[in-house]
Amino acid sequence: MYKNALKEDLIRVVEELDGTVESTDTIVKLKTKIENSSTFESDPDFVKTLIQNCIDERVSQNEREVTSEQKIELAKLQLAKLEKEIELQLAKNKALSLNPAAKVEEKQFETNIENMIKSIKTLSLPVPTRSENFNLFFQSLERAFLTKKINDEYKSEILINLLGERAHNVLLYIKEEELNDYEKLKSIVLREFQLTPRECLNSFKNAVKSSGETYIQFAARLTANFQYYCSLRKVNSFESLCDLIISDKLFETLNKETATHIGIREAEDWFRPIDLAKECDIYISSRSGSHKEIPITYGYTQDPFKNRSQNFKPKIKENYPQYLERENKNCFICGDSSHCARDCEKRFKPKESNDHIHNKTNVNTLKIESEKQNSDECANLQYVNIFVENQPVTALIDSGVARSQF
Repeated sequence: MYKNALKEDLIRVVEELDGTVESTDTIVKLKTKIENSSTFESDPDFVKTLIQNCIDERVSQNEREVTSEQKIELAKLQLAKLEKEIELQLAKNKALSLNPAAKVEEKQFETNIENMIKSIKTLSLPVPTRSENFNLFFQSLERAFLTKKINDEYKSEILINLLGERAHNVLLYIKEEELNDYEKLKSIVLREFQLTPRECLNSFKNAVKSSGETYIQFAARLTANFQYYCSLRKVNSFESLCDLIISDKLFETLNKETATHIGIREAEDWFRPIDLAKECDIYISSRSGSHKEIPITYGYTQDPFKNRSQNFKPKIKENYPQYLERENKNCFICGDSSHCARDCEKRFKPKESNDHIHNKTNVNTLKIESEKQNSDECANLQYVNIFVENQPVTALIDSGVARSQF
């Protein structure tokens, strides 16, 4: 009920409840007066709502005051800026009155800057909307600088004009001496928009060819992205490149918790394979080895219960009956012990006719006389050859019809 309430809110509530407030009253006394009031006893919900309304009104008033103060400060800054611009313009006018030739030079300078910006904009890539493409943007921009032989003093101004609205955040905290230094301005822009090395690697691995992109352009983009990743990792030799590939592969096998710990420990740098392995072992041993480390494939990239039957298959004793080897493994089609039925050559051969069985003398027969024996209700009997304990036996096929009563 009193959450976020200040003393001034409680004083106002007591006054609204027709109570008296003394200068020596503390917050505890004010709460007691509120709870002992007749209004609170008869309708406590009303008092709670009143307290909340007082708090909300105070917060809104403070926000309005802060907003008005900010507007006043902004107006002061704009006024000061306008005064500086007026002073600058007056100084220019005075200088031009003393030296009319300077006006012509200024116009020529502005025209040259505009022409340079247009030509550089034509030769370079457009300002990217995705952070991982800023490296390509700066590569094309610097190539255009070399082509047009742009002096260093103009590079910063051209870059700011190309960035346009995206340069507003950079200009808020950049220092005046850094504004004319292209390399410092470039580093600030990259710091503002660039990805972390780990995100840059993921972007390289997940890159796909765009619909309007040729494979040559796609290959060039992949090359630039990987080179930029290597530059972020400060890889400048074949040995360090091998170490980086091994470290990245080892990092991919870590589970989520271990990978997060290693990412924090790495900060802006990266661990060599041996150092990374040591860090992992130290982290896992510090957790007392209470549970086995789960690979990243079952950590947070896949469903750990997807193959539950394989992961949590109960262990069965070796002497369990279903694991005992069956003796006399014979094919139940031909009776041969050298193979099973699935490998039998006669498996898919058409069945032979059993009409000749009736001519053999070793077939057990029973003569039955019945009025219905020759009727259509009696089905023709069918026989088949089978093996019982490796012995050929002739068996009667059950038709599934209920036995007639003779």
